Amino acid sequence: MGANTKEVKIRLQSINNTKKITKAMELVSAAKMRKTVQQALDTRSYHLLAWGIVDRLMHCHLWFATTNPIKRFFEPATQVKKAILIVVTSNRGLCGAFNSGVIKLALGYIKKRGAAQVTVITIGTRGAATLSAHGVLVSLAYRKEDTNATADTIKNIADHIYYSFLNNEVDQIMVAYTDYKSVITQTPILRQLFPFPDPPQVGQNKTDINRAQDTAMSTSANREYLYEPNKYDVLQHLVQRITQAELFQAVLESNASEHSARMVAMKNATDAAVEMAEDLLLIYNKARQAAITQEIAEISAGSAAVS
Repeated sequence: MGANTKEVKIRLQSINNTKKITKAMELVSAAKMRKTVQQALDTRSYHLLAWGIVDRLMHCHLWFATTNPIKRFFEPATQVKKAILIVVTSNRGLCGAFNSGVIKLALGYIKKRGAAQVTVITIGTRGAATLSAHGVLVSLAYRKEDTNATADTIKNIADHIYYSFLNNEVDQIMVAYTDYKSVITQTPILRQLFPFPDPPQVGQNKTDINRAQDTAMSTSANREYLYEPNKYDVLQHLVQRITQAELFQAVLESNASEHSARMVAMKNATDAAVEMAEDLLLIYNKARQAAITQEIAEISAGSAAVS
C-alpha cells in the first residue's frame, strides 16, 4: 500500500507542475490575444473599403478596354493550369485544431489541382513542417510574426505573387488561413486572391460589406477624375497595395485566431489538470487512510496476541 501512495503522490506532483505550465501559457496567450485581436479589428475597415474599390473597378468596363496586362487581375480565369497556394499557420503547436483545419483545406486543394500544378508558400513554420511530412513540396517558407506583424513582413510575398500572376506564370492564387470570429469561434477558409473574386467576408456580415461597397460607389458615381501619370499606372499601384493589404489582413486574422485558440486550449488543459489532481488527491487520501487503518488493525492484533 505504501508503494501505491508513493506512485499516486508522484503522479499528483507531475500533474500540478503541468497545471502551472498550462496556466502560465494561458495567461501569456490571453495577453497576446488582446493585442492581436485589436490589430485585426483596427484594419478591417481599411480592408473592406479597399475591396469596395476593387468591386467598383470590376464593374467598370472602361478599365478593361485595353490590352494592358493589368486586366488579368479583374477577369475570371477560364482555365487554371498553374496556381500558387499561400498557407498561413502558426510557428508552434498547443493551439487545438487551429493548424489542422487550415492544413486540411490546403491538402484538399493540392489534391484537387495536382501537386505538380500548385506552388506552395507557407507563413508559419508549423504549416511548412506538416505539409512536408505529407509529401508536399514547399517552395518558400516564412516564419510568422506572433504579435508584431507589419506590412513589411509580407511585402516580399505580395510582390512575388503579384508579378507571378502579372507575367502569366500562374493562373490562380489562393490563400488559406483562419478567419477570426470570436474568442471561441475561428473558421479556416480557403479563398481566391487572384483573379479578384467578390469582396470577402472577413469577420464581417453581409450588411457591413454592402455598406462599404455602397459608400465606395456613392462617393464616385457621378464624378470624373484626372489620373496622373495615367489611369493604368494608378490601377497597377492600387492592385499592388490591395495585394499587400489582403495578405497582411490574413496574417492578422490568423494571429488573432491562433492566440485565441491557444488560450482556450490551455484553459481546457488547466481545467483538466485540476480535475485529475482532485481525483488523484482523493485516491491518495483513501490509500493513506486504508494504510493507517491496516497498521492500527495490525497493532491491535499484536497487542491482543501478547496479552
